[in-house]
Amino acid sequence: MEQDKKILRNLLNIYWLRPETAIWRTLDALQLQKIEFTKPIVDIGCGDGIFTFSALGGIVDSNYDVYRTINKTNNFFTGKDIHDQFSSIEHKIIKKPKISVDLGLDWKNNLLRKARKLKTYDRLIKHDANLKLPINDKKFKTIFSNTFYWMNDIEHILQESKRICDDDGKIIIFVPDEKFKESLIFNDYLSTGQTWAKMLDRGISNNIQHCYSLKKWKSIFSKVGLKIDFHSNYGTEQLVKFWSIGLRPYSPFLIEMSNNINLKTRTKIKQKLIKNLTPLLKSYIDYELASIGNNNCFHLFVLKK
Repeated sequence: MEQDKKILRNLLNIYWLRPETAIWRTLDALQLQKIEFTKPIVDIGCGDGIFTFSALGGIVDSNYDVYRTINKTNNFFTGKDIHDQFSSIEHKIIKKPKISVDLGLDWKNNLLRKARKLKTYDRLIKHDANLKLPINDKKFKTIFSNTFYWMNDIEHILQESKRICDDDGKIIIFVPDEKFKESLIFNDYLSTGQTWAKMLDRGISNNIQHCYSLKKWKSIFSKVGLKIDFHSNYGTEQLVKFWSIGLRPYSPFLIEMSNNINLKTRTKIKQKLIKNLTPLLKSYIDYELASIGNNNCFHLFVLKK
């Protein structure tokens, strides 16, 4: 489908140095095409805002991507978040998202400063979502997050989401299945102390705290008084294995190299990459879409009271 290809091209423009991330984010965005976002909207754990911007139809020019604001890649292999830095870059918004997000929350100032430049959010607040949300009861029609599985207490953040959700609102979340960690290509080697596995893992196994079967997720939702209104199970084991390595070992060096050539040349190379990789990646995305079912590694849930 032409729309699928447009979404892929846009996300490949943003994540061109990690095409495996572009594939995953494209699949995420395609799942969200089935769901209506009704204002007012809150994005919990919005990060730099680029995924929400793109998933809601926003498009940036070819000079923009998430790697241009990275000046240092030191300590990448020890788990440092190299995106948690900020440099001011000019970018042109080719197409605005189809709808604005009323509020975005994140706990990192640098990411919020990046999100502000995309002009997707009416308001941004620095806040740790492990704590009580600074939001009144029944404030929002749509609560969205793709970060709940990083939270310390999954029941707490679900209860807080339920509290701030309007009676006829919805809670939209992406969360991993128990198969996700099992499918990480380096997972079996971490327990044996393999250095290469630890370097590639970069803390993922410890930081992703909630990976459950569909049965377990249903039990958690029921416990906090939420019902599943829509569910999609996607992301094959093959995708997780590919994503867990991909260009990860090379990426800090690719970032440094690409950021040390002039912008015109950099953009020209990126456009060539997008043109030539799009047919290949689109073919793989078609395979992933055909594999959506009940035995995959990630879930999209739409929850209601």
